[in-house]
Amino acid sequence: MRVAACRASHYRVPREVWWPGGRIGASLYEISVIELVTLEVETDEGASGFGFTYTVGHGGSAIHALLEDAIVPELVGRDPHDVESIWHELHTKLHFVGAGGVTAVAIAAADIALWDVRAVAAALPLYRYLGVHRTSLPAYASAVNLALSTAELVEQMGGYRAQGFAALKMKVGKSLRDDVDRVRAVREAVGDDCELMVDANMAWDVAEAGRRLRVLEPFALAWLEEPLPPHDVDGFARLQRATSVPLAAGETLFTPDEFTPYFRRGAIRIPQPDVIRLGVTGWRRVASAALDAGLPVAPHFIPEIHVHLACAVPNALNLEYLPIFELLLEAPLRIEDGQATPPDTPGHGMRFSEQALSPYRAPTEEVQLR
Repeated sequence: MRVAACRASHYRVPREVWWPGGRIGASLYEISVIELVTLEVETDEGASGFGFTYTVGHGGSAIHALLEDAIVPELVGRDPHDVESIWHELHTKLHFVGAGGVTAVAIAAADIALWDVRAVAAALPLYRYLGVHRTSLPAYASAVNLALSTAELVEQMGGYRAQGFAALKMKVGKSLRDDVDRVRAVREAVGDDCELMVDANMAWDVAEAGRRLRVLEPFALAWLEEPLPPHDVDGFARLQRATSVPLAAGETLFTPDEFTPYFRRGAIRIPQPDVIRLGVTGWRRVASAALDAGLPVAPHFIPEIHVHLACAVPNALNLEYLPIFELLLEAPLRIEDGQATPPDTPGHGMRFSEQALSPYRAPTEEVQLR
């Protein structure tokens, strides 16, 4: 089996199309546009695979150009079974472009597509192709909700609780008083038997994060996510030693090597690898390293693909359910009673609706190489 053709496409989709409920934002940003960069691969045996990445409004054309110029030419003619070698070769080839960022997410899109086409060709859902450790796992309801008022936040979190979720995540990053009031209001609304995570999106330095943790600890948080910028591994380690609240991070780490110092320093207790940054190959390497370090993994976002990866490793903790792409998908992931089950269709099963996306194709038209 060989890759016979690849097609890369770039879309800019405004917020009202995928999130008609109003504003959506966190401590450092508000999202008005999502860019999708997709990659379809076809083999000489008729199987097709799909990969993608996204940005929150900037840089999509750079990712698309890198796929066109440097990655797609390396895929055509290759055997998808060599995906792990291809992942390594691409990272080596593009090292001087940068080990992370645009390079990593472009490689990830290709890697996801190659793993998908392997599973499709085998007529197996991706989690069964990788090797099943479980057939479902608990999901937690997540939201980018810092822009909501406290009353709106409580209504949102209570709605998720009523849907059967036993774990919820909310944003923090307002003033200290506002954060405490909002966390208290949510905790009172959802009850003590509900796991509650908070996500700061890199809002603080070590001193401020320590100050916040001292007043948030009484709310029995399941974790505090990204209190600091990702480069401050020493700060994470100092902070984790000083608090009983588990720290979580990983969504803004782009290579497996970036997780290594966190594991060596005991800087976090909840690694959060993201397949969109790492690819399936890199994600599985992080999960394996976390297992060696005695840690679980809690995948960041993209539940439609992560449900497969999490069910195929022994140390997955839970699944983040954040349905930002739901209105754009042919078959959205369904959650029942707070449990996520991978679909049994071949591959990962995540496909965007061409009808939904086609009006938002970016001016740089799709690239097709044979």
